[in-house]
Amino acid sequence: MMHKERIWDIKEYNSQMADYLAEELNISPMVTGILLERGLQDADSMRDFLYGSATPFHDPFLLKDMQRSVERIERALAAGEQITVYGDYDVDGISASSLLYLYLKQRGGRVATYIPQRKSEGYGLNDEALKNIAEKGTTLVITVDCGISGLREVANAPKSLDIIITDHHTVPEVLPPAYAIINAKQRDCGYPFKDLSGVGIAFKLCQALEQGEPGRLPEWQGLTELAALGTVADIVPLVGENRELVRRGLKAMETTKLVGLRALIKASGCPETGIASDNIGFGLAPRLNAVGRLEHAQLAVELLVTDDSVKAEKIAAELNRENALRQEISRQIMEEAEAQLAQEKHIDTAIVLASEGWHQGVIGIVASRLVDKYHLPTILISLNNGVAKGSCRSIPALNLYEAIDAERDLLTQYGGHHQAAGLTLPADKLPEFTRRFREYVAQKLRPEDYLPHQAIDCVLSGSSEISIRDLEQLALLEPCGCENQAPVFAFRQALLHNQRAMGKERNHLQFVLDKGYNSYRGLMWNNADLLPYMFENMVADVAFQPKINVWNNETSVQLQAVSIHQQVTLGDMRQAADDKWRLLLGLAKVHNKVLAYTEDKQSLPAEVLQTAGDYLELASYEEAAGLSKERLQQAEEIVLLDLPAYPLA
Repeated sequence: MMHKERIWDIKEYNSQMADYLAEELNISPMVTGILLERGLQDADSMRDFLYGSATPFHDPFLLKDMQRSVERIERALAAGEQITVYGDYDVDGISASSLLYLYLKQRGGRVATYIPQRKSEGYGLNDEALKNIAEKGTTLVITVDCGISGLREVANAPKSLDIIITDHHTVPEVLPPAYAIINAKQRDCGYPFKDLSGVGIAFKLCQALEQGEPGRLPEWQGLTELAALGTVADIVPLVGENRELVRRGLKAMETTKLVGLRALIKASGCPETGIASDNIGFGLAPRLNAVGRLEHAQLAVELLVTDDSVKAEKIAAELNRENALRQEISRQIMEEAEAQLAQEKHIDTAIVLASEGWHQGVIGIVASRLVDKYHLPTILISLNNGVAKGSCRSIPALNLYEAIDAERDLLTQYGGHHQAAGLTLPADKLPEFTRRFREYVAQKLRPEDYLPHQAIDCVLSGSSEISIRDLEQLALLEPCGCENQAPVFAFRQALLHNQRAMGKERNHLQFVLDKGYNSYRGLMWNNADLLPYMFENMVADVAFQPKINVWNNETSVQLQAVSIHQQVTLGDMRQAADDKWRLLLGLAKVHNKVLAYTEDKQSLPAEVLQTAGDYLELASYEEAAGLSKERLQQAEEIVLLDLPAYPLA
């Protein structure tokens, strides 16, 4: 299959313990079973996880340099100094900038925000920006969601500036010479929760400023809707403090006094009540991100901090337009990237693609899509005037930051996380970087690391059904996201029928699934290329996330499939349309051996015959009986290309 088949990691839990805890908590054992899998072993910890703790937040003064930072900011507020909040152009940076700005403004501070322009300034601190900020009278700069990698920029900053860095990115060996640095990932930082987002760190700074002195409980819980926005968008683990920030923030969004956020919720079509993390991930965040990717993220900050409803509606409409444009640019880059991959004989180890004119603000989105499709570390690079700027995305087995750091002698600038990063290098060094990066990946990863995995929380036995009541109980696990994924269930030996492609581009798969006495509508996003492997009344194991679907005032359970396993996988292209050759060549690019049966090998298109060799084996139906068991076992995929001319003996 074009998408690599996922290996199922089926979790198990003590069903008797799940039943016991379910009775004590008066909830479904399905929920307590999932929580047991995820490391919660008693009723108290489950209760805190599901309903929130009375004291959910750690003391912010446990963060290194927090006391020093608070004292400096309080002096600035008291003296009426000009403060500039310097942020990043993604949703985490936008929401962190807005949160800290609104808090300091509320405290009577003279405060401004600065977001670098993505295309002309790039990520993080830059010399020209700091110089201009100082010339306009700022004496204190507070970074949010950036700055930890700004060693040179901080060292070269005007002496009139004090710089406080608040960040959550990977800490380099040599730190910038800043006035103070707040980052829980510092080796000598004793803060117990290391996975806060950039806006999470900004929230902790506001907490510390509000309580004023160490030792008091961090009671301030304002602007949690902004904290939730950036925390979900930055895909940090939704556990611990992050979960509590998002849980409270989603609830606060329903009654938020931030007129800009209200306008964004309305413009995006997001529900005004029952807002979930998915609504941020697929509705609010893309619109805030779009303006930072294409134009200037300062506009998104203006939206979130304004108290002018007319201005808010105007900006929200502009963000909608920018998001639509971003989607179109993403589609074009994806097509061009796929066209480059089509020139490759085989796609393995890692994907590194470059092109003049690719929009720097959008290539990260396309890189993520390529990772989803090919399950390979991917770097997309935009070339401009001899400079190569790249967005990098990874698979779980590869620490992307370490992989890029290994080639740092070729790079002008780089930074990021385990799974996502950015880099800049001279364009003439790109071939050497590509070679070395691919060699690094090949040395670090084993063959099994390239296979995607799918965690299964529960295999439903026998004729068990998923009911509306079950889904209402599973909603207690929200907010779901990184490290608290929405639960995945599986049916064994389900009957599938009525398969068809759907959607504007016919790229989604729809089917009906029967299990026991129950029938469900199933959907599988971006997997219509599975149709050649499916047939009417096929029996398969299906992993899925159950969703509540409301249509014509009728409520039902819909299955959002994430993986389909068959006992024997056989691609039947005999009745396929004109794109069968595209599908066949696509299979040969991503699998080590594809075996294709045909009536007449010589009648196949020239491009198919030229591809036959290392990764594609062609066999006539007459040769079928003579193929050895070993050759059949070597084939990762077997497909039928056409009908035999006469019945086989």
